Amino acid sequence: MDLHQILSWSFNSSLALPDEDDGMDAVVIVVSIVGAVVLAAVLWCILSCFMCRRRTRSHDIVTRTGGPKEFEYRVLAAATDDFSEARVIGQGAFGVVYRGTLSSNGSSWGASLRELGGLSSKESCASSSKESDSGEVAVKKILNKMRGGNLDFFTEMNTISAAKHKNLVKLKGWCCRKHSRNILDCMCWCCRKKKHDELFLVYELVPNGNLQYHLHESEQVIAWPTRYQIVKGIGSALVYLHHECDPYILHRDIKPANILLDNNFNAKLADFGLSRVGNQDNATLMTLAQGTEGYIDPECRKDGKVKFYPRSDVYSFGIVLLDIVCTRKSREQVWELYKGGMIIEAVDERLHGDDFDRWQTQMQRVAVLGLWCSLLDGAKRPTIQKAMEFLERDHEPLPNLNYAVNSCVPSTHHDAYTSRCSDEQTLMSDVK
Repeated sequence: MDLHQILSWSFNSSLALPDEDDGMDAVVIVVSIVGAVVLAAVLWCILSCFMCRRRTRSHDIVTRTGGPKEFEYRVLAAATDDFSEARVIGQGAFGVVYRGTLSSNGSSWGASLRELGGLSSKESCASSSKESDSGEVAVKKILNKMRGGNLDFFTEMNTISAAKHKNLVKLKGWCCRKHSRNILDCMCWCCRKKKHDELFLVYELVPNGNLQYHLHESEQVIAWPTRYQIVKGIGSALVYLHHECDPYILHRDIKPANILLDNNFNAKLADFGLSRVGNQDNATLMTLAQGTEGYIDPECRKDGKVKFYPRSDVYSFGIVLLDIVCTRKSREQVWELYKGGMIIEAVDERLHGDDFDRWQTQMQRVAVLGLWCSLLDGAKRPTIQKAMEFLERDHEPLPNLNYAVNSCVPSTHHDAYTSRCSDEQTLMSDVK
């Protein structure tokens, strides 16, 4: 047998040998991708938890700071027959109002009201008294999401609800219907834009309707002494909001429909849906132009961000005064009669009765004040405090508004509490 042996071997190949560096690079890439995904997931969870906590914090902020009472949603739903249309007593741009009566244990509702708004009596802008939960109320379901989210809404509501004055409708409480949220809801918070919490406000019942109804719809004519009482009530509420609250509060939607009347025709300023708390460091407030056409300050009647300040409320107050004393006449019609020295002819014809001569000086004074408060140049308007002083001094001569309009170049900067125009200073001196 032959024995064969291979003494050598030679082999050539065109294939590249494996590179250890390439393997390491692949591992690094895979690890980097996995790490980035894990980090993103962790950050997403943290952010989701933050958003959920922020929403929860917004629900608790009013209760935590001693604000108005929080009512349970089931109580409001039972009270309004699940918010049935038969319970609707009013509707505006920001909400629907339902009637209700709250029992002593806070478990049932039912009642009546035409409109509502928010607050009650002077003394402190920072304390909230404990009151019985029983009695007639109005429940407002907020339709539009408030600016800045729920947190801003609750913070501002807490401040406004602390205001106490007899000519402000009292805010009795609130409710936030929280939609159920699981971990998936929280992690998908950026996709849940349409799933907002539902907000409700609960107000005292003001049973005699609103000023709009009594001036323009009711067959019963309000006598002048009652109208004058209403004027003073509205002015008193605004003096409180502008000068006695710190920071001051702007209502921004003063109109007859938002002035409620009790059984004695005492006025209560209502519906603070557009109200804003003033900036302590600045007399003006930058916000969106909102309000009711015909009553909103012309200087604020433009798109985008505008400056609201206390004399913006004064303009609306002036238009309301003209509506009270010169019902069914426009400001332009009243102004033309004033320029012709016939302001008394602007007075509501239904007031021309046996007592007309007795009250005509007072009527004329309110009409002139209405024109003064509604001057187009905000710097020429009085503060609400000055306006009420003018109203009380019924023996003083009337200011010359024609001089005010024709003698001064409009100011480029409007300070809410300081006159910037020499003719306004003349007006002020006329009524001191």
